[in-house]
Amino acid sequence: MSPFALNLEKTRIKNSLVTLEPAINAFGSMVLISKDEDNPGIHEWVTKTRAQMTSEELFRHKLVTIGFHYSILPTKTGMTFEAYLADLEATPPSEFRERLLNAYGKICLTTESREELNKPVDWNEVLSSARNYVDFLRFRFGEELTDEEVETRAYQYVIDPAALKQLVTGHIRWFWKNYLQDEWTRVRPMLEESAKAFNQIDYGEMTLLEIVQFVTGKEITETKWGDEFENAKDLFFIPNAHLGPYIRAVKINDNFYVYFGAHLPEGSDIHVPELDRAEIVARLSALADDTRLHILQMIAENGEMRSLEIMEAINLSQPSVSRYLSQLTATGYLQERRESGAKVYVLNRDRIEKTLKAINAFLLNRT
Repeated sequence: MSPFALNLEKTRIKNSLVTLEPAINAFGSMVLISKDEDNPGIHEWVTKTRAQMTSEELFRHKLVTIGFHYSILPTKTGMTFEAYLADLEATPPSEFRERLLNAYGKICLTTESREELNKPVDWNEVLSSARNYVDFLRFRFGEELTDEEVETRAYQYVIDPAALKQLVTGHIRWFWKNYLQDEWTRVRPMLEESAKAFNQIDYGEMTLLEIVQFVTGKEITETKWGDEFENAKDLFFIPNAHLGPYIRAVKINDNFYVYFGAHLPEGSDIHVPELDRAEIVARLSALADDTRLHILQMIAENGEMRSLEIMEAINLSQPSVSRYLSQLTATGYLQERRESGAKVYVLNRDRIEKTLKAINAFLLNRT
C-alpha cells in the first residue's frame, strides 16, 4: 500500500497547503549561497551575492550554513526572520551543539552507517579529535557530502559551544543586514501571490502524490520521499524566489516542507509579471547551453537513450553527463526512468510545448 494514503485526509483539510514561512523560506535562500554548483535557472541574486562576498566571507558562510546547518535550522513555524534571529540569540550555547549532535546521531545516508542506525554514538570518541569528527561525518554522510575543510574548522567550534554561538548568530545577522533583508522585502509580495493562488485550488479529489506534482510541477516517484511523507504530521509547500526549477525538502519537527521555485498554478487567473518572467528565465536557462541542447537533440532523434549511451556519444565524463542530465530532468525537459538498473531518458515534449506557449503568452499576449 502506498504510504501517501496515510496523510491524505490531513492534507485535504488544511487551509494553507502552500505557506510563506518567512524564516524557513529566507533560510533556504541563504543556504543556496553555500552551494558551489551554478545550476541553470537559479535566480541571479544567488550568483550576484556570491560574487560580492570575499573568499573569507564565503567560507564563513559555508561553515555556518553547512557545518552547523542543524544547529541553526528554523524550527518554529510562522516566524519572521527577525524573530528567528532573536530566537537564536536567546538560545544557550550548549543547545547549538546538542541540536547538531542529535541530528547527526539520526542521519545515516551510507549503506555502512545504516547498519548502525540504532546503535548509540560514542560522542566522547567522535569529539576526541578533528580527524575522528570528520571521519564520523564521512561515514554517516558519504565522501561526496562531507567537506573536509569545512568540517575540520567546524570541529573547533563544536568543542567550544560559546564560540559556536557567537559565530553563527553574528554571521547570520550580518548576512541578513547586508544581503538578505532587502531581497526578502523585494520578493515577499510575489511569494504571497504564489501562495494565494495555490491555496485557492480545490485539492479534494487529488492524491497526495498528485498534489506534490501539481504544486511543484515535478513528477515525484512514490519512493523519493516515501518515509518522510509517511512519518510527517503535516506537509507544506514553500514558494522560494531563488530556487528556480528545482525542489528541496526538509523535515522540521514533525512537519515536512517542500521548497519549490515560486510560480503560479497552471490555468490561474492571477497574473504576476515578475513571477511569469522568472519562470521563463528558469526554463530558458537550461536551454542556453550547447551541450544540454545537444543532449536534448540526440534523445529527441533516438526516442530514448541510456546515460551510458549519452556519455559515449558526447565524449564527456560520467560526472559531467550526470550533472547535465540532472539539470535537464530538474527543469522538466527530460523524463527519467529505470530499466534493468540503468537510467533511461526520454524527451518531455509537453514541457517544451508549454515553455513555447509561456513565451508566446508573455511576449505576444497570446495563449
